[in-house]
Amino acid sequence: MRRGISILLFAALVSGCMEHENFYNPEQTEEEAKKNFPVQDIDPEQDWNMTTSRSLQVSVNEKTGETYTIKVYDGYPFSVAGARLLAKETVQNGGMKTIKFDAPAMLDRVYVMRQLTSTDYYAKAADLKNGQFTVTFGEALSKAAAARGVTRAAAITPRYDICPAEAADIQEVTGFKKGSYVIRQTVTVDGEVQIGNDVHLYIENGGALVMTGAKGLKMNNKNSSVSVLSGGRLEIQHAGLIMNGNNGNNENPEFYCAENSVVSVGDVDLKDCIWVNDGMFTASVDDGFVMGHGVQLQNNCRLEISSKKGSKDDILRTADDKGKSYSVFNNQGYVRVKGDAEWENLYVNLAGKGVFDIEGELDLDDDVTFTVTGQNTLIKADEIEWDEDVEIAAGSETLKISCSKVDVDDDEDDEGTVKLPDYVELVNSDLIDNGKCTVDYETKEDEDKDKPAVSTFGFEDVVGEETDYDFNDVVLHVSNVIDRQITVTLVAVGAINAITVQYSLDNGNSYSDLTFNGKTEVHDAFGIPVTQMKNTDTPITETGSDCPSCKITVPGSDFSFASTGRIRIQAMDKENKLRTIESFAKRGDVPYALCVPVAWAYPKERQRISDAYPAFGEWGQNKDSSPDWYIKK
Repeated sequence: MRRGISILLFAALVSGCMEHENFYNPEQTEEEAKKNFPVQDIDPEQDWNMTTSRSLQVSVNEKTGETYTIKVYDGYPFSVAGARLLAKETVQNGGMKTIKFDAPAMLDRVYVMRQLTSTDYYAKAADLKNGQFTVTFGEALSKAAAARGVTRAAAITPRYDICPAEAADIQEVTGFKKGSYVIRQTVTVDGEVQIGNDVHLYIENGGALVMTGAKGLKMNNKNSSVSVLSGGRLEIQHAGLIMNGNNGNNENPEFYCAENSVVSVGDVDLKDCIWVNDGMFTASVDDGFVMGHGVQLQNNCRLEISSKKGSKDDILRTADDKGKSYSVFNNQGYVRVKGDAEWENLYVNLAGKGVFDIEGELDLDDDVTFTVTGQNTLIKADEIEWDEDVEIAAGSETLKISCSKVDVDDDEDDEGTVKLPDYVELVNSDLIDNGKCTVDYETKEDEDKDKPAVSTFGFEDVVGEETDYDFNDVVLHVSNVIDRQITVTLVAVGAINAITVQYSLDNGNSYSDLTFNGKTEVHDAFGIPVTQMKNTDTPITETGSDCPSCKITVPGSDFSFASTGRIRIQAMDKENKLRTIESFAKRGDVPYALCVPVAWAYPKERQRISDAYPAFGEWGQNKDSSPDWYIKK
C-alpha cells in the first residue's frame, strides 16, 4: 500500500514539474504575450519599421577652389525649436556627392545647408522624388533659371513729380476745379478733401496739408494726383487715404511721396491707382493698408505700417478680388510691417536693396509671383505660409527668405506636398536699420550647436502575460552617423532585473557589448541598484550629462544603421535565465521593442503604448494608416 502511495506521489510531483515547465515554455509565453498585446488583428505586412535609409544628391557651383560643409536637417534649421542633423559631409566646389543617411520613413522633405564659414551659409529645401533628395547650390541654378525667359514688371515712375509754374498757390482748401494747385505753407483742414477729375495737388518744400477731421483724402476720379514734393508734408491724423480709379492705367489717380518728404496717414485703401514712394510714408491703421485690384505700387524708400490698436491681423494685405486684375508691388526700399501680412493676386518685384520686414506672419496665398533682381534683397518674417500657387518668375534671381518657420500648404484635393522652389534661399539674418531709405542685413553667427538626429529604441524585458507594453524597460537614443560615429545614450530603465545592451554592425552576424561609464549593466551605468527604475515617471526627449552615453565607430560615413545595424538587450528572467530581446520583429508578429525615428516621448511606467498613443492601434492593424502615430499623443 505504501509503495502504491509513493508511486502516486512521485507521479503527482512529476506532473507538477511538467506543468511548471509549461508555464515558462517559450511558445506558450509568446501566445500569452500576443493575447496581452494592445493591438489585435495585426496587419500581416506590419514589420513595425519606421526608419529607412535615404540619399541626397548635392551639387555646389559657387566659389572656385572652396570646400563646403553640407548639413542635412530633418526640419527647418532656423526655427526657434531647431531641427535635428541627419548628416554632415564636405563637397568641393564644382563637385557632386551622394550623401546617405537614416531618416523617418515618412519624411519627404529635408533642409540642406551649405556652409563656408560661420557667417557664410544658407539652406534650401529638398523634396523626396523617386526615393531620393536632390539639391543644387550656385551657378548652375542661376543659368537654368535665366534660360526660362521672363517678362519683368517695369519700375513705376511718377508722372506728377514737378509742380508746374501755372499751379495756383492756395492757403485753404474749399474745393477744387480742374487744374493744378500748390501748397507752400501749412494748411489745416477739418473735413474731407476730394481730388476730382483732372485735379493735381502739389505740396512743396515748407508746405504741409494737415487733416484733423474724421474724414480723409479721397481720390476716386480720373487723371487726378496728389504729390508731396521734397520738403513737403502730408498729415492725416484720424482718417486715411482712399484711391479708387477704375479709369485705365493712363488715367488712374496717382499718389507720389518724393524724396525728403514725409507722409503720415491712417488706413490706406487702394484700387486701380498708382502709388509711388521715394520718401518716408507711415500708416498707423485701424483696418489696414489694403491693396485691391489693379494697384501699381513702387516703394523706393521707407514704408512703415503699424496698428493703432496693437493688433497684428493682416495689416498689410490684398483685397479678396479674385478674378480681377492683379496688383504690382515693386520694392527696392524698406517696407516694415509691425504685424501680419496676407497677399494674393499680386506680383512682387524686389530689386536693389529691397527688403520686406514682416514682424508677424506672411501668408502667401493664391497667385503670388515673385521676381528678384539683385543679391541684396530679402523677405524677413516671423513665419511664412507658402501656398502651392506661389511662384518665382522665370528668369528671376534667387529669392532670399529669413524667418523662424516656413509652412508649405498644398491643396487638399491634390496628392503629395508642395515643393518649395529651388530658387528660394533660406537665410538666417539680422537687419541693420539706420533709419534711412534702405536697410542692410547680415548673416547671424552660426553657433555650431547642431543636435544629431536620433532614433529611440524602447524595449520590453518581460515576454508573457506580465508584459505591460510601455516600452520603457530600456530606452536608448541612437544617433545618426556624424563624422563616422554613432552616439548611443542610455535614457531610461524601467526594469528591475539585470540587463545588458549589445549592438551589431553586420546585420546581427556578430554582437558587442555597449559600455556606459565603464559599465555594461544598465542600472550600474546610472549608478542605481537593480531594483530601482530611472526616468520612467517623466519621459526624457532631451538628454543631458545625467544620461550616460558611448560612441560606436562605423566603417564609413555612408553606413546605414537602419539597413545593417542592430540593437538588442539581454535580460535575466524569473528563472534566472538569460532572455534576448531583439529590436526587430517578423512581419505580423508582436514586437517587444520599437525603434521610433525621433527623440520619442515614450510611455510612463505601466502606461500601455495604446493609452499613450491612441493611433498606435490603427497603425498596427494597417501599416499604411497613421504612420505618424508617434507624434499624436
